[in-house]
Amino acid sequence: MKWLVKAVVLCCVACFWSGGYAATFAVGFYNYPPMMIEEGRQGIYQDIFDELARLTGDRFDIQYYPYPRIGLLFEAGMLDIEPGVYPGWVRNRPIPGLFSVPFGEVVDVMAFAPGKAFPVQEPEDLRGKSVGLVRGYAYPDLAPLIAAGQIDRRNALNEAQLLEMLVRQRFDQIVINKAVVQYSVLKKPKYHSLEIGDVMSTFDVSMRVHPEHEAWLPKLDAAILELKRQGLIEKIYAKYGVSL
Repeated sequence: MKWLVKAVVLCCVACFWSGGYAATFAVGFYNYPPMMIEEGRQGIYQDIFDELARLTGDRFDIQYYPYPRIGLLFEAGMLDIEPGVYPGWVRNRPIPGLFSVPFGEVVDVMAFAPGKAFPVQEPEDLRGKSVGLVRGYAYPDLAPLIAAGQIDRRNALNEAQLLEMLVRQRFDQIVINKAVVQYSVLKKPKYHSLEIGDVMSTFDVSMRVHPEHEAWLPKLDAAILELKRQGLIEKIYAKYGVSL
């Protein structure tokens, strides 16, 4: 009898999360380890969506695109979800979208070549320094000092190139996504000697959802909050060597 009661309870829980039917949502990824890893279809965000599918009963059709296309596809109504977005980043887009409760953070930190680390409590601590940054990224906290010529901006194509330049000591210091550098240190011994420094900025990130799915958003929020309550999101980040 107990097994029957348990089965009924589990069935009721499943019906609550699924809302009685399963929907399919188009999700846009781009290759950005450890958040999204195209090879093997893995990464932090992939694992989170796997857990959301388990809880909600919905299906997430994840496809990889060049990063600039994701925003265009979202605004054209061809993508339903873009993960890992801070609302302020898309505030001025034609369709900013709706946002779930935050599920994670994007944290930018200082990283240093071996023996080059020093405290950076505020942007002014970098005055007179050359700093490696990703070409095209804004870095609003550093922008006034860069514009005034008080920080020498050194550009790289992406964060992978930033790390290569740092390990070769072409740069003494860079600003980089904390998750990226932690994952790189975990996976590649040549990065073990790099030093991770102070936090430069932190942004709470959410699922960016197309407005046509507004009615579904509370269900998504409930599932994310449940994953956080269970500690699963923290465990997923830790699986890839990331602690925020």
